[in-house]
Amino acid sequence: MKPILKIVNTQQSEAFQIMKVNDPYFFPTWHFHPELEIMLVQEGSGIRFVGNSMERFQAGDLVLYGSNIPHLYRSDKEYYQKDTPLVSRATVVYFKENFLGESFWQLPPISPIKKLLALSKRGIKFKGEAKEELQRQVQQLDDQKNSIGRIIDLLSILKIMAETKEYELLLNNAFTKYVSEDECERINKVYQFIIDNYTENPTLERVSEVANMSATAFCRYFKSHTNKTYTQFLNDIKVDNACRLLIDNRLSISQICFETGFNNFTHFNDQFKKITGITPKQYQSSHLNK
Repeated sequence: MKPILKIVNTQQSEAFQIMKVNDPYFFPTWHFHPELEIMLVQEGSGIRFVGNSMERFQAGDLVLYGSNIPHLYRSDKEYYQKDTPLVSRATVVYFKENFLGESFWQLPPISPIKKLLALSKRGIKFKGEAKEELQRQVQQLDDQKNSIGRIIDLLSILKIMAETKEYELLLNNAFTKYVSEDECERINKVYQFIIDNYTENPTLERVSEVANMSATAFCRYFKSHTNKTYTQFLNDIKVDNACRLLIDNRLSISQICFETGFNNFTHFNDQFKKITGITPKQYQSSHLNK
């Protein structure tokens, strides 16, 4: 898998670019770009990696990314199967921070949006009623509208984002770490290998080989990029997939334990509760009752 510094064709004559995604799965590569990004998932599910954050995503997921934050949307494995009827759809908006010129951001009425863009360096996930209104407006952004209309629509979206309190920050601190293309290539290989083989419990030594590093060096490297040990990350991947299978409700809880690579039911329960705060049975009941 190639490292990606994603090139966005934001033409000089346009303030921003809208991309409509309609594919079997999302762009499965750890990538970054100097443009800010609004990503609205309209259909599809999987795991979203942002800096050292890892969360599940599904339809309705809406995130604002600051400049150069590495991120990756890894669709669930069924989306990669040949001839799958599943579809992954999204609306993605790319824009540069100074798309209206430097002096525009110095105007006092614009200061809330300026603060929003600064906060976006931590990744912002929107929720609640604000997210519902933002979904509607993002989906209505139209490539065919004249430039002034497009700018007004984008500013309306940024205004809602700047004024709402219905959001979560994905990162504890602003992402300022420089990520080289070599690092992107290495972390791509590691993530892909772990996600593809987590049920087999690959050893630290095996994953270190994939990264072409010694086990000791890999432990330091992996902790610095994910803020987790390799074992913690592996268990997170297992529990995340267990959550999906629990909601799907086609397998018993004991079957899900072994299906996700836990070879001991007590260990499965302990890790699940440690990561989610509740037992697998409680998690399944709470979601099925909704």
